Amino acid sequence: MNYTFRINRKKFESNESKLTGRQLLTLASLLPVEDYELLYRINEKGFEPIQLDEPVDLKKAGIEGFRAEVRKGIIIKVDNKEFEVHECIMTPNEIMAIAGIDSDRYSLNELRARGVEVTYKDDAEHKIAITKKSCFVSCKRDLVIDCIIVNAREKPWNKDKISFDEVVVLEYGSIVANPNVIYTVNYVKGVPSKPNGTMVKGEVILVNNKMIFNVTQTNKS
Repeated sequence: MNYTFRINRKKFESNESKLTGRQLLTLASLLPVEDYELLYRINEKGFEPIQLDEPVDLKKAGIEGFRAEVRKGIIIKVDNKEFEVHECIMTPNEIMAIAGIDSDRYSLNELRARGVEVTYKDDAEHKIAITKKSCFVSCKRDLVIDCIIVNAREKPWNKDKISFDEVVVLEYGSIVANPNVIYTVNYVKGVPSKPNGTMVKGEVILVNNKMIFNVTQTNKS
């Protein structure tokens, strides 16, 4: 029988019902275990620490969820630069944010032992166990833009950004200089950080190939 438990919301399994704090951290690849503090929720407001050699019975109600915290900051490398982090499990998006990398235009690869490279190109919310040996590189996403779709019609476009005014002009040919004329621009299938939304006058956003825009013109008079 397998017993399921979670550490920092990431799911793990064990065929043994009783494990020590050390074994739980090891299963979560949080090594060396001495660098982490393991806690379990005792109520909605508090957690209680588990010692490394303290046994935990996974059969006990409420022991399916744990939290691990770094005892002190961990130095990781991203593109050969060092950054101090205080989380023991992070997503590629969180790592790129700390390193100042645009996740809409770059993805993240993890460099592991023996030259193994793991890509998170299609899984930017993957839960990664952070250790002192964690090393990452950013990779520019393949970006080919030849058109966008405005009001269900393809419009040639090869830039990686577009402004509110440019979307309106693609649909109507020009912008009416009349305060009573109001333009509304909505979009879907945008970049990962904001796949859909509404544009406002003066705004410039990143573009995906075949990104969909809906533009309306309203006359208040």
